[in-house]
Amino acid sequence: MHSTLRSRTAALLALLLVFTGCITIEENYTFKKDGSGTMEYVVDMSELGEMLKTFEDMGKNDPGGSKGDMSGMDLKDEMAALKSVPGIKKVKVNDKEKFKQKLSFQFADITALNAALNVLMKDSTNTSHTFFTWEGRTLVRTNNDHARQIGSGMGKQEDPADTTDMTQVLEMMKYNYSFAFADAITGVEMASGVEKEEVEPRKVKLHTNFNVIGNDPKALDLRIDLQKP
Repeated sequence: MHSTLRSRTAALLALLLVFTGCITIEENYTFKKDGSGTMEYVVDMSELGEMLKTFEDMGKNDPGGSKGDMSGMDLKDEMAALKSVPGIKKVKVNDKEKFKQKLSFQFADITALNAALNVLMKDSTNTSHTFFTWEGRTLVRTNNDHARQIGSGMGKQEDPADTTDMTQVLEMMKYNYSFAFADAITGVEMASGVEKEEVEPRKVKLHTNFNVIGNDPKALDLRIDLQKP
């Protein structure tokens, strides 16, 4: 899905982002005491909806033109692949909103979660990555190049002579995390450029943008300490 999105719509999105809204990607997690939990992955382009709809209409009127039907953000292939991952169940995609898709699943343990994320968020290296580990009562997250490559594709200038600063475009592209646990959170370590929103003792939300991600390969790495039971 993401390679198609980068190659087919990057130039259009860069133009639209300058004048309109943004794209937001979210990862939302819940962790239970036994190590199982749920994950939701959201691709939200609703703020670009009206202009993308116009582009879609233009494509329909031009048989040889590029289509704006948003098939490049379809998560159905990932949904099908996730259903075969051991320890993953109840995989579904909610695409009732035309320019917003939510893929969710349940995982049996962190091993199953890591296997699922290697399906959902693989990068161009196609190598397996351990996204999450537990170090005692600390959840540790490290990342591959998945998110940075999305931002790189969206902010890419197709014309070598174009010297437009794409920083503003990348700053308008948001990346959000949320984590909920059975026990209270006692501390969060995160990279510079990431903002923390403490929702409640057992839940935290983190916010950043693709310019931060592009400048720091470890921008999405984090450590979350939990209270001893």
